[in-house]
Amino acid sequence: MDGSSLFRHFGNKGEILHAAIDLFEAALGETIPESAPSWESLRIFFLQRLALVQARPEVIQLAFNQHLLVVSGELDHAARVREIVARSVSFIRACLERAQSDGLISRTVPAAAQVWVVTGMLRGAAQGSMEPRPTPNEAWQWLASILQEESRSS
Repeated sequence: MDGSSLFRHFGNKGEILHAAIDLFEAALGETIPESAPSWESLRIFFLQRLALVQARPEVIQLAFNQHLLVVSGELDHAARVREIVARSVSFIRACLERAQSDGLISRTVPAAAQVWVVTGMLRGAAQGSMEPRPTPNEAWQWLASILQEESRSS
């Protein structure tokens, strides 16, 4: 398929990127459980999100490629992707705050900072050079151990 065939379906680069962002939003939305934020919903989220980004690495590339988002000349694409990512971050933070209040993880490190651990683990497990790549379950076990370690030693 040559590049011009895309323009039979889309009028310009902006429309192509808009459609890609729609797919990105739908894919990420499917990995956020509908249940209330909790340790279990964080586990489900993590497993589903990691499986998604390992199977479809373009999803995480879109989330972190700001150049791609402005190539169409429409700056609202970058803002829209940031909003989509912010929904995931908000969900993760709410789960971590709940886990802290339930005594499952330590309160020593604020939930806002623990979000970095979760998102970093997702990104690293999806794009890292570790061979073989960890399964989502293996990565979750490592993440849970990290987050729960200080709580166990208190």
